[in-house]
Amino acid sequence: MAIPVTVIILTRNEAVNIAACIDSLSVFGEIVIVDSGSTDQTREILRGAYPHIRVLEHPFKDFGQQRNWALDHVKPAHSWILFFDADERCTPAFADAIASAVSEPGGNVGFFLCYRNMFLGQWIKRCTMYPTWQLRLLMAGRVRYQKDGHGQREVIDGRAGYIGVPYDHFGFNKGISEWIARHNEYSTNEVELLESLRGAPLRLFDAFARDRVQRHRALKRLGAHAPLRPVVRFLHLYVIRGGCLDGRAGLLYCGLQFAHELHILAKGSELNHARRAARHSHAPLSHANNILE
Repeated sequence: MAIPVTVIILTRNEAVNIAACIDSLSVFGEIVIVDSGSTDQTREILRGAYPHIRVLEHPFKDFGQQRNWALDHVKPAHSWILFFDADERCTPAFADAIASAVSEPGGNVGFFLCYRNMFLGQWIKRCTMYPTWQLRLLMAGRVRYQKDGHGQREVIDGRAGYIGVPYDHFGFNKGISEWIARHNEYSTNEVELLESLRGAPLRLFDAFARDRVQRHRALKRLGAHAPLRPVVRFLHLYVIRGGCLDGRAGLLYCGLQFAHELHILAKGSELNHARRAARHSHAPLSHANNILE
């Protein structure tokens, strides 16, 4: 019997991933694709191998906006919705955990999920901050999303629980070059997020809160004020979190994260320089604003 959950997969140019992703989700009652203008073979694969799956299209602005659009337009067959990405895979244990959660939600209107990051053929558990939590399983009409850096944060009408059984994330399936290009876009959004975090009040006690998401967000606010963020990030992941125990894959992943933080630092410095130059010349701030667009 199918698990009574509607799975919504966000896609854009996912020909490499889409078939394996859908096949791993075959135990669920409904799968819907929300595509944001794929130009590769994604749509052809869907039409040829999965003609029964509904495909909607909507331009991508950010993850929060795209998920909200999906919630408003998909018209799911089931009251529970699972958001999935094409580079993610459902395992049998994860599917069983979802089935148990929706059959006995215990008053929860959503659930935070965690994932295993795969790189160079292995799970890099330590240097990827496992477990990292995202609210991806939710009851229709009870959750909305807001942009938060390159990702999103949730506005929950009710209580949310946690499911500790992970799904698998293959973020490097399209190659390291694609990962770098994607994170070049992410780094621009992170500059905007860091500016927001630096303006938010520092509540040190939140870093010791029971709620895991509250702790994570508090630590992110603290991290926004850290000097030499790329070095701090590398040392935190490789030494403190034990990425050195993840072998060669851990070292390379931590190096990629160092480079990502360096890009954020450089783009933030560029933005501040453009703003200072505009103020001194009394010119409009259009160039500075364009840096974040």
